[in-house]
Amino acid sequence: MASTGVHTFVLFLFLFTAVLSPAARREVAAEAMQAANARRRQSSGRPDGKTIDQGIGYILMALALVLTYVLH
Repeated sequence: MASTGVHTFVLFLFLFTAVLSPAARREVAAEAMQAANARRRQSSGRPDGKTIDQGIGYILMALALVLTYVLH
């Protein structure tokens, strides 16, 4: 009989977390969105060094692909 109570308790906890989980994720997502919007408003609009390096890398990879295709 004690195992029935334990099973009921575990089932209750599972259902409680299943109902509570979407609400918690929504709050975390809203906070993250507000933080991202605040960072976006503070940015100067100019690309940073990481973005420039990544762009140069993509251009070099595309150039290598074209050269490989042409020379093959």
